[in-house]
Amino acid sequence: MTRLKSLAALDGQSGFVPPRYSRAGRTTDALLRAGRDLLCERSLDSVTIQEVCAAACVTTGAFYGRFDSKEAFFRALQAVAEENSHLAMQARLAKLREGEWTLQTGVHALLAELRRVALRHQGVLRATILEARGSAWPRFKEGRHAFIEDAVPVLARLHRRADSPLLERRVRIAFQFAIGSIINAMLNNPGPLRLDSREFDEELARAFCAYLYA
Repeated sequence: MTRLKSLAALDGQSGFVPPRYSRAGRTTDALLRAGRDLLCERSLDSVTIQEVCAAACVTTGAFYGRFDSKEAFFRALQAVAEENSHLAMQARLAKLREGEWTLQTGVHALLAELRRVALRHQGVLRATILEARGSAWPRFKEGRHAFIEDAVPVLARLHRRADSPLLERRVRIAFQFAIGSIINAMLNNPGPLRLDSREFDEELARAFCAYLYA
């Protein structure tokens, strides 16, 4: 059976029964997509297993054939979001290492990918942040820190003052500002820039680069 990408992140996941056949894999993927989409509009507490199954066009029996509980299902959604975010950002960094980029285009490419990842998984990420006793958000923060550390030398190379001893610190600070803005949009969507707007990418990149060149 060819493994679906979303299921690769669930190897060894507690409360999850790996599918043995491609049809069961497609059912699992449909459930995960339905849960992700419902959480974009609703809180975790308000989404029921029955609603997830209805949105995925599967039975509750099929759900419990894959997941022990709603909590196990949410942990699976978190694992998929974490893995998808990591792979997307590493792929973007790889392109920046190989191609010819300016600082502006490189920053824009990274921040645009960050926004798209946050938009794709916004419900799962929001529920993770708001979870009172959850352990997943620290892992997301560790992943974000690792990404920033990978990105710092890539962007420093594109800066005209790449030998400045303060530059790497300023790149980290600029990421703190940018990621904080994305999280605020994800949680509150206050405007005028919305999480689903490409203008967000333009303005974040402009502010990021202006700070580095100040």
